[in-house]
Amino acid sequence: MNSLTATVATRAPRRSSLTQNIVAMYALQIANYLIPLVTLPYLIRVLGAEQYGVMAMAYAVVFFMVLFVDAGFNTIATRRLARPGIGHRRISEIYVATQLIKLVHCAAMFVLLCGLIAVVPRVGATAAIYLASFPIVLGSLLFPTWLFQGLEIMHFTTLCSVGGRLLATISIFVLVKAPDDVVTAALLQASATAMSGLLALPLLFGRLRLGVAIPWRRLLRQTRRMLADARSLAPAEYLTDAIANSGVFILGLFASDAAVGVYAAIEKVARAGASLFHPLTKALFPALAGLWMGTAPEAARHCRTWTQRILLLAIIASAAMFIAAPNGLELLFGAGWEEHAALLRVLAAWLVTSVAATVLGQFWLLARGERSAYARCLISAGALQLLAATIGAGVYGAQGLVAAAVFAELARLTLYYVAARRAARGVTTCAS
Repeated sequence: MNSLTATVATRAPRRSSLTQNIVAMYALQIANYLIPLVTLPYLIRVLGAEQYGVMAMAYAVVFFMVLFVDAGFNTIATRRLARPGIGHRRISEIYVATQLIKLVHCAAMFVLLCGLIAVVPRVGATAAIYLASFPIVLGSLLFPTWLFQGLEIMHFTTLCSVGGRLLATISIFVLVKAPDDVVTAALLQASATAMSGLLALPLLFGRLRLGVAIPWRRLLRQTRRMLADARSLAPAEYLTDAIANSGVFILGLFASDAAVGVYAAIEKVARAGASLFHPLTKALFPALAGLWMGTAPEAARHCRTWTQRILLLAIIASAAMFIAAPNGLELLFGAGWEEHAALLRVLAAWLVTSVAATVLGQFWLLARGERSAYARCLISAGALQLLAATIGAGVYGAQGLVAAAVFAELARLTLYYVAARRAARGVTTCAS
């Protein structure tokens, strides 16, 4: 009996089917993005555009810290866990090493936030809002979506994520009643992922039986490998993700809090549309990475098929957003918001280019193991986006910022395409 238990414990959990993972990822995306989106019209009306702008600015700054904690390590750990035949012991080693690195990064980010509060007057004046937003960084540590994604068992996380998000959403409607409740609103929004992580603990140490008592030599070796693999990818991934999510922050340097609030609300609607494609790419990534480790022609065939399908859906979603922009904004936020429809229509073009670039980079470069080429493209596209966003926001405000976002995604798409053609002949067929 003991030997049987030991044998079972050494095996990795059974992987779910691709369909199960896609369904689970969509449920997770609804919990992570679309459920909080339900509170957006309510918060705009209760807090007002100005107070919402202050909260959005704080969230943007803290989100840079989330990206720092996640950059590179989520992708590398997911790809390592996707390796066919991985054992239970190796899974535990990867989990503990990754979490240890992230814990150190979380502590560093908290020190950095305290430093910003102390030396930056604008941050110090709203310190309570910034501190209330910090739990989202802890949520990145407590809820290891990358672990379930890499093992292709995403259905385990769905109930936890939905539970945490629903608790936060219901609490916002109950507790946020006036502009003075902005700190409460920030805390509740930022704590959702952390609550989901606490709900997931029984899965990690009960169902998956992850071991944390790793011999220090093996843990040190695994940690060194993670850091070595992340050395080239993490800076590039952080730079690109930080710049891609820096619109609110950059606009805040040139515009009023009210203007920032308007832009932040519209950008959130556009990102909600783009988020509909994240479950597909995240569920497919470990499966395609496993195929690239085996037979390249089969991997190329699957990549080609899924690339075409996702791009077609992205074009349909972009067209729908463009057509519905005026009435949709008025319905969500009230009378007068239809005058900002032009911003959402430009972001509709951003949606399709962003999805195309993500699919090309994830499926044809990163899943194949072309980390260096992927990182070079990220750095180049990130630098272009930072320059374009700063100039666009400084000269033309929100209009210039959204135009710069589309330009940057087109540049990223072009760079990925050129790199992918060099890495695999099959991408030429895909793009034709």
